[in-house]
Amino acid sequence: MGETRRRLRDERGYAAVWTVVIGSALMLVGGLVYDVADKANEARRVTMVANETGRAAAQEVTTGVISGRSDGVDPQRAAEAAEAYLDSTGMDGQVTVSGSQVSVTTTQSWSPKIMPILQPDTLTATAVTDLERVTPGSAP
Repeated sequence: MGETRRRLRDERGYAAVWTVVIGSALMLVGGLVYDVADKANEARRVTMVANETGRAAAQEVTTGVISGRSDGVDPQRAAEAAEAYLDSTGMDGQVTVSGSQVSVTTTQSWSPKIMPILQPDTLTATAVTDLERVTPGSAP
């Protein structure tokens, strides 16, 4: 009876079990934090590309803008500039030009790298750039 009681009180191996349980939990949390941060960074990148694509397209103005007669964007050149910028980033997108306004929607698929319990997602961002007429001598 004494031998059985001594074995039940023996704590050898307890630290190994505790280490496995806590280590596994920390690895799960670390993987989750990594994938969530990766998704946030990718969402920021999709938004940045939408903004910069709109900027690139809005710079393609009509000849009337230079002479001060109009404030429009050349739709064909704007679309070409936007497509060239999107191609350089490798991201999918759609550009719409209407008068002095350029609307860009970019999309990028995302999938978790560590935690398979997180669902893959498609990240989308929309940027609207409006060409604004500024009179000489005034601040924008």
